[in-house]
Amino acid sequence: MRRRRALKIMGAATSAPLLMPGGAVAQALALGQRIRAEVGPVGGAPPATLTPAQARTVTALAEVILPRTDTPGASEAGVTAFVDALLTGWLDASDRDRFLAGIDEVNPVARAAHGDDLADCTPAQQAALVAEMDGDLDRRRQDPDEEETRTFFYDMKRFTLAGYFTSRVGLRTLGYRIIPGAFEGCVLLDQYGTGGQR
Repeated sequence: MRRRRALKIMGAATSAPLLMPGGAVAQALALGQRIRAEVGPVGGAPPATLTPAQARTVTALAEVILPRTDTPGASEAGVTAFVDALLTGWLDASDRDRFLAGIDEVNPVARAAHGDDLADCTPAQQAALVAEMDGDLDRRRQDPDEEETRTFFYDMKRFTLAGYFTSRVGLRTLGYRIIPGAFEGCVLLDQYGTGGQR
């Protein structure tokens, strides 16, 4: 159940309306909570599977996918630690190895295009490189002989979204209340703007 089902749940949740109760979203939130229990606090232990260079690349990619704006970005949500936890304990070996091989291809492409590793490129250069990867996904979607779901960047986007939107900062960004409000068993309807209508 653990590995394949985890990927299915995350795939469904990242394409579903995130405020919808129950179903795939509830499963993804529960799964995210379980994975985050293994990860610990943001900025805690060093990665278990990602090398330091791979972790830098994942962080840079995640920040381009979900940058900090007027809301927190992927780094504040601990996306790199989340991805590392997935790689360490939740993915099949073949899926993990394909993802790691994809990470290792990013910096040679960045160096060929801009003379630096992705994490050391300017924000505009990083955005251009990620746009190329995204364009490749779109091309694969149009080609009946290709399967975009078997590519590194497809997983990178999916894992980033799942890691972000199952984190405390991601849920707050959506307006999701992590702790329910106080229960008020007996209130007058007029207090809530019903205008006294019955």
